[in-house]
Amino acid sequence: MIPVMVPEYCKGCNICVMVCPRKVFDRGDEPSPLGYFVPVVARPEDCLNHGLRRGERLRCELCWYSCPDRAIEYEEE
Repeated sequence: MIPVMVPEYCKGCNICVMVCPRKVFDRGDEPSPLGYFVPVVARPEDCLNHGLRRGERLRCELCWYSCPDRAIEYEEE
């Protein structure tokens, strides 16, 4: 599973960029439809959840827990 940003919810706070221990996220440089600079998932292969399938135990999720707007979802690759 890999993290995916949901631009409709993201305010561009970049908390996910700061808390990720594997530096999966980078600061965004293009504004969303709401005008915020949404972080990008630059290195999904570095995510601790990479390679897991739905139902398997996730190992990190710091970005998901830290996001005040729940703008991060996990999708299967």
